[in-house]
Amino acid sequence: MKKILLLTVITLLMYSAATAQRVSAYQAGSYQPGLMNVRDLAPPGAGIVFLDYNYWNNSNSYIDRFGNKVNSLTIDLTPINPETGEVTLGLDQQISGYANVPVFFYTSRFKILKARYMASINPSYITSNYRMNVHTSDTSVTSTGNTGGFGDLSFIPLGLGWSIRDKVDISFFYMVYAPTGRYETGADDNIGKGYWTHQFQIPFYLYFMEKATALFVMPTYEVNGKIKDSDVRPGSRFTIEYGISQYVTSWLELEIINGHTWQATDDKGEDVWWRDTQLDTRDQTSTVGFGIGAWPWAGRLNIRVKYAMDYGTKQRYRSNFLSASIIFIPNILTEKTKE
Repeated sequence: MKKILLLTVITLLMYSAATAQRVSAYQAGSYQPGLMNVRDLAPPGAGIVFLDYNYWNNSNSYIDRFGNKVNSLTIDLTPINPETGEVTLGLDQQISGYANVPVFFYTSRFKILKARYMASINPSYITSNYRMNVHTSDTSVTSTGNTGGFGDLSFIPLGLGWSIRDKVDISFFYMVYAPTGRYETGADDNIGKGYWTHQFQIPFYLYFMEKATALFVMPTYEVNGKIKDSDVRPGSRFTIEYGISQYVTSWLELEIINGHTWQATDDKGEDVWWRDTQLDTRDQTSTVGFGIGAWPWAGRLNIRVKYAMDYGTKQRYRSNFLSASIIFIPNILTEKTKE
C-alpha cells in the first residue's frame, strides 16, 4: 500500500509539474529532417501541383544530453521522510501521433532573375497519444492521454528555382510557420508550438542519365520567435540533408535521404526556467529515410511510401516514422503550347 501511495503521489506531482503555468523545456524547432522525398523541392514545370503528406510517428525513448535513453526517475523524498531518502522508479514512455499536411504548390510561367517564382500554402491536422508508466518491481501507475486538431499553418511566400541545362537545379525557399494551432502555456493538449518560425532553404540537385539519377543536398536554417504569452525564444536550428533518387524504370523510383539537425543558438528569455539545469543543453538529431515511389498515371499522379528513423539523438525524443504521400498534377496554369 505504501508503494502504491508513493507512486500515486509521484505521478500526481509529475502531472502537476507538466501542467504548471510555465513553458515546456522540450523545444525541438519546427523542421524535421529526413521526412521529405528527395525530389520534392526540385523546381517543377509551370502550374499548380497538389501534394498530400501523411505521417505516423512512434517513440518510446527520450534521449538525454549524453545520448542515453531515460528509463528511470529518481526522486529525493528526504524533505518528506528523511529515512526514505532518494527513490528510483522505472519509467516507460510511449508516444505516437499522426499528421496530415496537404500542400498547394504554385510555379509561375514568368521568371524573376531568370528563375521560376514558386509559392505554397500548407495547412496541417495532427493527433497525438501518450502513455506513461511509473513502476517498481511489483507496483505501477499509468497515465494516458490524447489530443488532436488543426496544427500550425506553414506557407512559402517566396521561392525561386533555376534550372541549368537539365543537369542542375538550384532553388531558394523562404518558409513561414504561423502559430495557428491550439496553444496555451502549461496545457497538456497543445497542437501548435505557439511561436512563429522563419525558415530558409537552398536545395541543390545534380542529375545523371537524363535525370534518372538525382543527387540532392539541402541546408536549412530556422529562426524562431517568442512563444505566445511568455518571454521564451527557442534557439535557432541548422539542418543539412542529402540523398539520392534513382528511377529503375520509367515509373518506379527508389530513394534514400539522410539529415542532421543541430540547435545553433541557446533558448533565450526571462522565462527559460531550465537555464543552468541538466536540460540546458543544445539538442541534436539525425534521421535516415528509405522510400519507394511509383507513377500509376504517367506525368499526373505519383504515390510514395517511406520509412524513417532517428539516430544520434540528444536532448529530445527519438522516433520512427512511416509516411505515405501523393502528388497530383491537374494541368492548371501550365505553359501555353504553341500551335
